[in-house]
Amino acid sequence: MTRTFFTSILFISLFCAGCTSSQTTTTNAGISGRQSLKVGITTNARPMAYRENGHITGLEVEFAKGLAEYGNRQFRFVELPWKEQIPALLDGKIDIIMSAMTITPARKYQISFANPYMVTGQVSLVRLAELNRFSDGFTDLLSPVVRVGTVMATTGDLLIVQNKSNGKIIHYKNAAEGVRALLDKKIDAFVYDLPMNFYLGARYAGQGLAPVTVPMSKEYIAWGMRNNDTKLLSQANAYLKEIQNSGRLQKMITHWVPFYKTIYNRE
Repeated sequence: MTRTFFTSILFISLFCAGCTSSQTTTTNAGISGRQSLKVGITTNARPMAYRENGHITGLEVEFAKGLAEYGNRQFRFVELPWKEQIPALLDGKIDIIMSAMTITPARKYQISFANPYMVTGQVSLVRLAELNRFSDGFTDLLSPVVRVGTVMATTGDLLIVQNKSNGKIIHYKNAAEGVRALLDKKIDAFVYDLPMNFYLGARYAGQGLAPVTVPMSKEYIAWGMRNNDTKLLSQANAYLKEIQNSGRLQKMITHWVPFYKTIYNRE
C-alpha cells in the first residue's frame, strides 16, 4: 500500500466516527407553505449518509439541502432501512431517494434516476495480514476456498452472487455484521461500496483490517424518483448541472471522499 493511500485514509478518519441508525424522521427548519420534499435516506453508509451526535450528516445530506434550496422546497428526511427505499418511493411515502444508490437495470425498471453525480464501484475489505493474497482484486475472490461476505440486496451482493459460482457467500444485514465476521475470521473478504469500505478500513485499521484498492466494478450513483415525477426529475438534473458547471460538485465530493479523484478519472 502506498503512502498516498494511508494519507487519504487518515484524512477520511478525521471526518468519521462511530455511527448508529434508527427509523426516524428529521425535518429541516423551513418556511411554512413551501412545497415539501420527503427525502428517503439510510444512515449506515459513511461518509455518504450517517448519524453523528444525533444528527444525520454526510455527502447526501449536503445534496439534499442544496436541492431543497434550489427548488424552494421545505425538506425532511425519512430514515428507512435500505430494502424499504424503493417500496417507500413507489408508495408515495418519500419523493426522492438520496442514499448513495447505484444505478442498476433492475432499479431503472422500477424508478427513474437523475443524472449520476459520482462514479464508484465495489472493493473488498480484508485482514491486513492477507492483503497480498487479494491484491489483484476481483479474480482473487472467485477461488472456491475464499469465503466472501456481502450486504444483502446491494450491488456488491449482486456482483458476487452472479460471478462466484464456487465457494461460500454469506449475506449480512449491514456492514457492521460483515466487519464483525471478518474480524472473527468467519469470512476472508467483505465486499461493499468503495467509499464505505475505505472508511471501514480506516476505522478498523488498528484491529488489522485494510481495503483492497483495486475497484472490482464501475458503477454510477444517482438520486431515484418515481417515473411520473418529471418535475422533480427535471429540477434535480438542473440543480446537478448548476453545481457541476460551477465546480462545486467536485469540491463537495472530495470534501467527504478525499481519495475519490485518485481512484477514478472523472468523465
